[in-house]
Amino acid sequence: MTTANTPHIWHPVRPTRPTFRWAPLGLAAVLLVGCGGGDDDGTSPPPSAGAYTVGGSVTGLGAGKTLTLQNSAADDLALNANGSFVFVTRLDSGVAYAVTVKTQPSGQRCTVTQGTGTARANVSDVQVRCENLAAATFTVGGSISGLAGTVVLQNNGGDDLSVASNGGFTFATAVAGGNAYAVTVKTAPSGQSCAVRSGSGTVGSANVGSVEVTCATAAALLPQGDWKQERCTPIGPGQWGRSLWRITKQSETRATVGQGVATYTDANCTAAGPIIGGQGSDGGTFNFDRTGATSTLSAFWGSWAQITGLTSRTVWARKGAYLCVLGDQNPSLFASAAAVETSANVSIQNKVCYTQN
Repeated sequence: MTTANTPHIWHPVRPTRPTFRWAPLGLAAVLLVGCGGGDDDGTSPPPSAGAYTVGGSVTGLGAGKTLTLQNSAADDLALNANGSFVFVTRLDSGVAYAVTVKTQPSGQRCTVTQGTGTARANVSDVQVRCENLAAATFTVGGSISGLAGTVVLQNNGGDDLSVASNGGFTFATAVAGGNAYAVTVKTAPSGQSCAVRSGSGTVGSANVGSVEVTCATAAALLPQGDWKQERCTPIGPGQWGRSLWRITKQSETRATVGQGVATYTDANCTAAGPIIGGQGSDGGTFNFDRTGATSTLSAFWGSWAQITGLTSRTVWARKGAYLCVLGDQNPSLFASAAAVETSANVSIQNKVCYTQN
């Protein structure tokens, strides 16, 4: 907004709110340092609507037990006997299918083979084999959505599970009742970040099927808008400030930054200082070339090209309400998203991360 005395003011003029002024690039740079089936060969005929069924057979399912299958993360099919099965929804010619287990039968684990492909005729060779678990042990699993690639999950820091399709998943190793489970993302798909919900707890007397893994393109998680650093820093006689970043996402892997300062008249940065107009400084461009995630953090590795001509490696870390910008090197100081989270936790404690303004 503007006033009669200043040609450009970024925020409302109110005594209880901080006021902003754009600062030279150098100050913001200093503050950054403080943040430690068949393939399609292109010759198939045009699709015909609802032409083909998808099905197969189930073996080993225990008497009185129920197994729920899905095709392409939908079209739930509950089965309570061994033998053949067919999903209700028919597929057009050329449409992909992916059969997964949505809900495991109590005391058993069922696995799918020959469960993916492309419909060119009725599909009847999907195989689902069930086996009994050891006494008092239960499976841990859930569902994945938004996946475009392959994600590697872990339970309790091991038992790696590679998943390449949306729908249900189940870890191979059963867990004894009364023991803890903790599902995390070990490796996210290229260009995506995946988050885990309801991923930890204690196994009771039944299989766990409530873990939710949601994946999204990395760009969907890149921050935009105005961000303000929590740290209150002296900037002159009787003045303190918080660094500001105005972030604009340019593409899936690129963002530009404008930099400024919110000014205050006290060392706690609670009393608003005088309104100072002025142009914001160009903070340069960030180009991201790698992403990763834990169950609570999304990380973006990249290079920061500043208007001074200096280019440096950085990592952006999104955790809850916080954006932490961490200085990096080549090769990276952070081998994994877990390593980024460890550093980000320290930065959050030291109030050098940013929150949405």
